[in-house]
Amino acid sequence: MSLSFHIDFNGQCEEAFSFYAEHLGGKIGTMLHVKDSEKIVHANICIDGVEIAGADVDSSRYEKPKGFYVLLGVDSEEKVWSYFNALQHDGHVVLAPQKTFWSPCYAIAIDRFGVPWKLNYVA
Repeated sequence: MSLSFHIDFNGQCEEAFSFYAEHLGGKIGTMLHVKDSEKIVHANICIDGVEIAGADVDSSRYEKPKGFYVLLGVDSEEKVWSYFNALQHDGHVVLAPQKTFWSPCYAIAIDRFGVPWKLNYVA
């Protein structure tokens, strides 16, 4: 058995996955276009051992992600800052990187694609 999750995008799936590959060290596995279209019918990316799937949906059906965050545990404070700086660019800062009682460095941002992220340095 395997477990992953799927995120709907509003015509930006390929751009988002390329962004995650470049800035979060992800590796794109599949990127399937609708025939004769820029629209993505299915894509997947692996970020630090976690698979995320995604696709573009019709804009009339698109809803911004809500009710969850992608929690990315990293092995350094520098990675929290690097990932946070990339994700918050043209996005929304919920919580700037800071020390918490459970982590030396923790941050929350919603990226420009509407995907909410929590970044946690696991010391």
